[in-house]
Amino acid sequence: MLRKAAVVLAIWSSLVLAGLVTLGAGPRQGDLPPQPFFPDTVSGRVTLQGKPAPANTTLVACIDDCITVFESAPVQLSEDGSFSGLRVDPVDQRLVGHQIGFYLVNEFGRIRASETVMFQGAVEMHTVDLTFSQAMPMPTPTPTLTPTAALPSPGDPVVTVIPRIALMAGAAAVAAGMFLLYLARRRAF
Repeated sequence: MLRKAAVVLAIWSSLVLAGLVTLGAGPRQGDLPPQPFFPDTVSGRVTLQGKPAPANTTLVACIDDCITVFESAPVQLSEDGSFSGLRVDPVDQRLVGHQIGFYLVNEFGRIRASETVMFQGAVEMHTVDLTFSQAMPMPTPTPTLTPTAALPSPGDPVVTVIPRIALMAGAAAVAAGMFLLYLARRRAF
């Protein structure tokens, strides 16, 4: 019976020790308890070079860097250049307090708005009017080459060579013709 009590005590001690180790092995929270984390939503109007932006222009929001950090899903502008429901919802909670930049995007590039908003991460509804001073990116025109006549100019050394070449080619043609005529007459006799 004493032996059975020692085994039960050893099992309970092991379970308590394992439980304490498991509690200490949890993820570190830093000095802050877990905070709620929600998306910010942005609405407003867009002016492009002083006029309302064209309808169906694409607008995105980025935090820090669009490529490596965060870029929102795009929204389309309405007829009067307004937009609503632009959700900024990164998965990284450490982005709270960073600036949100706004970009108009097309297939040729993007331009940035002058205004920024601080990312709150707490179901914040921002209303901001965005101004873009640059023009929308356009394709780079492909230069077309216009063919021009390449006549030699006076004084060009090629001008003096051309007649010599023509005379030599003509003399060679005459000599070849005479030789062929000579061969043809000689066989005829």
